[in-house]
Amino acid sequence: MTAVTALLVWRDSCHFDHWADLPCVLCGSPTPLRSHKKEPVHKVCAEAWNQANPRELGKGRFVSDAQTRRTKNVHA
Repeated sequence: MTAVTALLVWRDSCHFDHWADLPCVLCGSPTPLRSHKKEPVHKVCAEAWNQANPRELGKGRFVSDAQTRRTKNVHA
C-alpha cells in the first residue's frame, strides 16, 4: 500500500516565472513553475517526488504555501 500525500498548494506568485521556462529538475521538460527553493519543477512532479520520498516531507524541498486563516467579514 502506498502512502497518500496531500497536493501542494502553490497559489503565491513566487511559484511562477513570467520570463523563462527552465528544465524541470525531475523530468527535464520546460516549466515556468518554481519551488520555494527556486528550483524549476512541475507541481505534479514535486507531488510525485513527495509521495515517493515520504521521509523527506517537511524538510523543505517541495512544500505548500503557508496557509493563512481567512476570517469572514462581519458587517454591522
